[in-house]
Amino acid sequence: MKNMPFGDLPETVRFEIEPARRCFIEDAVKEYQECLDSRNDDGVPSHLPRASGLLFGHSDGTEITISDIEFAPNVRDSDDSVMCEFEGVIAPQFGDVYKNPKRGFWTDEKFVLRAIQRHSANGLDLLGSIHSHPNWHEIGPPHERHQKLSESPTRMDEYLFRQSSWPVNVICYVYQDDGAVAHRLAGWRPGPEQCNRLDLRIPSVVRDEFNVEA
Repeated sequence: MKNMPFGDLPETVRFEIEPARRCFIEDAVKEYQECLDSRNDDGVPSHLPRASGLLFGHSDGTEITISDIEFAPNVRDSDDSVMCEFEGVIAPQFGDVYKNPKRGFWTDEKFVLRAIQRHSANGLDLLGSIHSHPNWHEIGPPHERHQKLSESPTRMDEYLFRQSSWPVNVICYVYQDDGAVAHRLAGWRPGPEQCNRLDLRIPSVVRDEFNVEA
């Protein structure tokens, strides 16, 4: 397994207020609410919530600061090469559930390159990604509830983290707590044997506003 080229990059990751509030958590809430609204008479939703973004920022040697998040278009079910990757590589390794074209997320590579160019002009580097995990094991169709999701990476997440080799990979677990939407966030960095948890710092005003635990 290849070594990850992270050197002495800090393991503390701090989100600035507006990117955390405006760019991701609000989108995750919208996706989750759309999922809940799509439930049939048996309470099973048809919409699988998916939200993903690219993390841009910088490192001062002590901590990594995330200054912007840009939403990424999902080409999981529209790009032929990506669909072949899921069918021929990912599903055989991680389960037939990933044969479902609505399961999983894949960012358009051309979009990533354009985003890097735009943010580079402002002195920001692409540092990683953030994506959501819903409590699908509790609210999804019965045949898809065997895989428990949380703010921890799945085996497929770890595979994608290693493929991208980005130093910051954040998972936002979205669930219901006493009828209210809540979130648990965790940051991860791929290592030779497993992903290592990062020290994630979310502004207190955002934690309070969106019921976030990090």
